[in-house]
Amino acid sequence: MATVMPQRNNVIAFVPAHNEENIIRSTIESILTQTVNVDVLVISDNSTDNTVSIVRSMAATNSRVSLIETVGNKYKKSGALNAAYQNVDLDSYDYVLSVDGDTVLAPDLVEQALVEFKLDPLLGAVCSRAGVVKQETNGFFEKLVYHWQYVEYAEFDRSRVSQDRGIKVAHGMCTAYKVEAIKAVMARRIATGKLDCAVYDVHNITEDYELTVTLKELGYHIAAGFGMYAWTDVPLKLKELWKQRVRWLRGGLDTLWEHGWNKSTRKDILNAGFFWIMLSFQIILLYYALYDIVRGVYLPNRVFILVMSIMYIDCVYTLRYVQNPSKWDYLVRMTFIPQLFYAWFTIAQLVYAYYLFLFRPNQDW
Repeated sequence: MATVMPQRNNVIAFVPAHNEENIIRSTIESILTQTVNVDVLVISDNSTDNTVSIVRSMAATNSRVSLIETVGNKYKKSGALNAAYQNVDLDSYDYVLSVDGDTVLAPDLVEQALVEFKLDPLLGAVCSRAGVVKQETNGFFEKLVYHWQYVEYAEFDRSRVSQDRGIKVAHGMCTAYKVEAIKAVMARRIATGKLDCAVYDVHNITEDYELTVTLKELGYHIAAGFGMYAWTDVPLKLKELWKQRVRWLRGGLDTLWEHGWNKSTRKDILNAGFFWIMLSFQIILLYYALYDIVRGVYLPNRVFILVMSIMYIDCVYTLRYVQNPSKWDYLVRMTFIPQLFYAWFTIAQLVYAYYLFLFRPNQDW
């Protein structure tokens, strides 16, 4: 009888971290306690706090933990991750797990990821569900901003359900990549003359989305693992949230412009156009509602009531995807008015992102 060799599932986690002293220990421990053995490489990207000393102390007691420090890296997360790829022999591994330094993983996340790869030979990357860690908030407004995002991240998961093996982006907070797919990306970077990019395009401010599009163009499937749970920090200040989201949106537009219309991007390009159609419709609807009020008609017309009812039902329905919802999560969605404000806040972000895309082509991080 022939001997059946066990399948090799060697995994290494790359953890880019910039001043993450408050959570980096928890992040590393959540990787080390996986049901599958995972090596950990932390890339301290110009940290000025105790991140390095914490990682070094953990590396001294666990041979699976190692550390590199970037020197003069001006490309932030993408530059840090490229440094990791340049310092590791990929032939020793089958999978790379990219985990943000402020993210904590469920114990079986990697095991669940390996199941996804086994089910689909063409799978190049699989990302976790988008959870939010419990954070202390200072005052009513920070609490509101936190719970806006807590439920919004559940919306991200909801949208991925319908996208199957072609999700828009394998997000940066936690994604597992097949090394075979990463090597294909490396070869493409060389072929296209991007010799300074290794794996991540350092000239794109949304490195995870650009890498996702590249993998799709190379013929790989991209999925979300709904048994893969991970939780990350979120901004609690409106100004920080604005900056984060505008960067995401602006970088997405840059990516679509760079890659152009093709099988992998056409859906996203059409969705970008659909946004302007829906925005126009909302503005028209709002105009007629205000016009009725000015005329002294205080009962909304039937179309307005129908649209608002659909929006309300959709808003509340998302709660079924929220992990361990609290009374605040229900309050934000069921009272509806706070969510309407947040919806227009996100619209303003996208409009501003288009402005930057059109008139400020050299935006940096």
